[in-house]
Amino acid sequence: MTTRIAIIGAGLAGLTLAHRLQSKGQLKVALFEKADIVGGRLSSVRSGGFAFDHGAQYFTIRGDDFREFLEPALQQGIVVPWDPHIVTLEKGQAAIPEPRDETIYVAAPGMGALCAHLGEGVSVATGTEIVSCMRKNNAWNLLTTTVGSLGPFDWVVSATPPQQCRSWLPGSFVESIAFDHVRLRGCFSLMLGFEEAAPVNWQGAFVRNSPIGWIAVNSHKHGREGGPTLLVQCDGVWADEHMEDEPKPVEAMLCGELQSLTGIDSRYAKHRALYRWQYAGIVKPFGEDYFLDTQSQLAACGDWCIKGRVEAAFKSADALAARLLAVLP
Repeated sequence: MTTRIAIIGAGLAGLTLAHRLQSKGQLKVALFEKADIVGGRLSSVRSGGFAFDHGAQYFTIRGDDFREFLEPALQQGIVVPWDPHIVTLEKGQAAIPEPRDETIYVAAPGMGALCAHLGEGVSVATGTEIVSCMRKNNAWNLLTTTVGSLGPFDWVVSATPPQQCRSWLPGSFVESIAFDHVRLRGCFSLMLGFEEAAPVNWQGAFVRNSPIGWIAVNSHKHGREGGPTLLVQCDGVWADEHMEDEPKPVEAMLCGELQSLTGIDSRYAKHRALYRWQYAGIVKPFGEDYFLDTQSQLAACGDWCIKGRVEAAFKSADALAARLLAVLP
């Protein structure tokens, strides 16, 4: 008998889970994503002749299981090492080189390339937003904003931030997973494209005592097309206090702070855009690798379960997949 599983969210966690579950022939896996493309925060965008990684900037590979999972992408050059000179900046202070004792990686030609690669091997319906989850006759049906009802499914798994799915998951499940215990943090990403390279001798900078938390010479990363680019992300604490601010003042503040720190005048940028991530960092994780309710046949996974790292999204989904494969017939 075939077991039908719906996975909501096609970021790294959802795609990892789908790949792992598809290894069992009696499982039929369907993946749904409300955005038009897969990837979540492993995203990249091209605009005005420039390319930007406006979500996750890079990642590490620490576990053997994660390295094995990424091996095909490493072999194909979709995941590549990035060797930037990284410094710590503080207004009025000289840049301090940041020591780094492990290799960091990016996807090429943009961070979104990794999830696009993983999405080729699974059934993904993009542009499909789930608004409710109803159980009838021992099966789940999903109501969408675009194609009506989907299902029936034996299992439903959320691979999205908990705040995004609490509106459509059953109230009893939301309470049992203690979603209120999990605390996430937003972020603003400022994307700047120039005719000439930035006049700095580093490619990445952590920033102290500033509304800015990170600056990257995004065009230094392998395979990036287009002109020179900078990616500026705000500090998480500052983002918490300003998530509902209008975009223009946020953009103006980040541009002014960038000039104070580096001397770079964003008025000379040929391209300038701001993106708001409502859920980006993890302040307080769930504390377990995943959540599984075998009675209701609902589950949840994601980096928010463990820690705000790309590898944590993989680890959460990988652990849930192993558990599901153990309990499913």
